[in-house]
Amino acid sequence: MASGLQRIQHIVVLMLENRSFDHLCGFLYSERQPPRHFLPTEPTGPFNGMPLSFSNPRSFSGQGVAELVRVRAGAENTCVPSENPQERFEHVNLQLFGNSRPPQGQTPSMNGFLLSYGQTGANRPEEIMQCYTPEQLPVLSALARNFAICDEWYASVPSQTWPNRAFFHLGTSLGQVDDYPYDPLNYDAPTIFNVLQGEKRSWAIFNDSRLESTTRLQMPQLWDLWLGPHFQRLESFLEDARRGTLPAYSFLEPSFLVDPNDAHPPHDMLAAEQLMWRVWQAVSGGAHWESTLLLITLDEHGGTIDHQPPPYGAAPPDDHRDASGFAFDRFGVRVPMIAISPWIEAGTVFRSPSQTPYDHTSVIATLRDWLRIPQSAMMKSRRVEAAPTLEHLLSRAEPRKDLPAMPFPTGKAARQHLGLAPNDFQLGMMMGLAHRLGVRGGLKLLEHVHERQHIADFFATYKQRHQRNA
Repeated sequence: MASGLQRIQHIVVLMLENRSFDHLCGFLYSERQPPRHFLPTEPTGPFNGMPLSFSNPRSFSGQGVAELVRVRAGAENTCVPSENPQERFEHVNLQLFGNSRPPQGQTPSMNGFLLSYGQTGANRPEEIMQCYTPEQLPVLSALARNFAICDEWYASVPSQTWPNRAFFHLGTSLGQVDDYPYDPLNYDAPTIFNVLQGEKRSWAIFNDSRLESTTRLQMPQLWDLWLGPHFQRLESFLEDARRGTLPAYSFLEPSFLVDPNDAHPPHDMLAAEQLMWRVWQAVSGGAHWESTLLLITLDEHGGTIDHQPPPYGAAPPDDHRDASGFAFDRFGVRVPMIAISPWIEAGTVFRSPSQTPYDHTSVIATLRDWLRIPQSAMMKSRRVEAAPTLEHLLSRAEPRKDLPAMPFPTGKAARQHLGLAPNDFQLGMMMGLAHRLGVRGGLKLLEHVHERQHIADFFATYKQRHQRNA
């Protein structure tokens, strides 16, 4: 185990939803304001941000040169994009290759985001080409600039939320590439939380919703674990961080449905900024700040733009394949990964120290090495076994004493009306609860679910009726 990790007693992960690296952080640094440090130190730079020359065609009509729409530095507001972009496996293929069924080995052209977003019926498809500036996301940007950000961190699957969160917790999606149709029994395998439980290491999942932990809903092998210390509200995390009573590993969930602050388009980024500020304040002001590593990331890109082609060569975690034959041998689109600790130099950009790039399974690999978990106790995943860890990140000889000034991002986030149609992830939340509580009906339950309110009502009704099982 590397010496840097020996300084850490607590690892905290906040995972948000469905935004790419370039969409949120592509303009974080520039030639006029470059990063101060790179890890590894060789080779260095430049920061792999969004080039202003990046563009997408409006169509692939074959009728000569199609109109190109260039990327825009600066989003019109904090709810861009205003529609939920497409994010299923076939849609991501279109975004990456300009073809929903690309031949094996084709190099991603990254030119199908605009066309894919236009298929949603959005009134202004060109808004998908807008990226946020650091001034528009002051909390995210201040944390990245004052600590470290990885500009080569990839989602584990070129697709949706549930499979990528499965890789984050299981090291595999067991052959699943899409959120829908959803069956939680598709993810019936030991999680990193089960491993920690077996090794008698403390852990907890904290959620900021009125509903229930989505991680627990997704993972059947978490259903029967005692709720008390393991599944709590975010308020408990904030208090535990301040008092210095956090478990070894904390996983934080935003609100995904009611008053959402998860960053999922078109949910307001202001709400996500306010959530990040609350978490940062609790950790940095807590009793164990010097021994805590806070990681802020997103599960997948959610259809938003990125210019960097995801590489091939990902280690298939197991022998599962999806129905199309996809072998899980290429990564998903880049997402931000921000690492925060007083042992990290300000202005750091980090990359993998090996030939294998970072993906979500690197967090599992880091937990394994940090806690010295024997390989025999780990879940079986070739992706985890190949993943680089964060061992080289905590590079300072002494912890920093300075804390960046970071005012609370004031304002009221735009309300996401519960009369809106639910997204695939939200439908999966309902199905997860139905399975766990033994509610019959399967996918037929969703036939009359046309609004998010229907899902909120389902949670309220069945949580009250089945209180003894919750």
